[in-house]
Amino acid sequence: MKHSDPFWKPTLILTACLLLLMTFTSAAQSNAANGIKVTGSASIKAVPDQASISFTVEHSGQKLNSLKTQVDQVSRKLIDILVEKKVEKTNIRSYRLQVYPRYQNNDGKSRHKDFVVRRSIEVTLDSLDNYDQIIDLALAQGVTRVDRIQFRVSDQHSLYQQALQQAFKDARKKALGLAKTAQLQLGSAVRIEEQSRSQPAGMQIAEMSTRRQSPSLPGQQEIEARIDVYFEIMKATTSER
Repeated sequence: MKHSDPFWKPTLILTACLLLLMTFTSAAQSNAANGIKVTGSASIKAVPDQASISFTVEHSGQKLNSLKTQVDQVSRKLIDILVEKKVEKTNIRSYRLQVYPRYQNNDGKSRHKDFVVRRSIEVTLDSLDNYDQIIDLALAQGVTRVDRIQFRVSDQHSLYQQALQQAFKDARKKALGLAKTAQLQLGSAVRIEEQSRSQPAGMQIAEMSTRRQSPSLPGQQEIEARIDVYFEIMKATTSER
């Protein structure tokens, strides 16, 4: 028997897909209704072993060419010192240069005062062994400011993965406790949602007596992981008597 309607096959396929989708939706709703959602969290503390530093070299005056020359001279000296202290050139960024005029207000009128030439040099230190020495040498060479210092842990990603595993164990422990209280049997995890990111959650002061006599302490970073886990409930357990 042949169908005269040319759209009967697409319609049949669409109907089958809708029925299949409804089946999956119903199953998902059933699992959600018969499951437990818990939040697991964990943290790992680690002492930073790397740092990024932003130096600024700035000069002001009337002659732009002279100002640019002064800034470049200080910048080159700083870069030479960094290389001498075993800092890789790939960890030094000195391309950011700013040149702009400054004005002052006299009797309600804005008049040109001078020019400012500024260069920012960003440095990444793979080790903190020469941290204080590098800053002292930079200031001695004419660096105007130390604008930003950030400490970080080199193996932060692997530590975060460990924190995630501990967070799952924490979530399962909570779910087991809830299931036992409700006289239910806990099943497998059916969905895991990561709520945190692989970034340090904060800094705390740490004792670092093993670090020579440095007055600079990077503190201690706390790497946190937080997840939501959905567990299914298999069946009710026998009631306690």
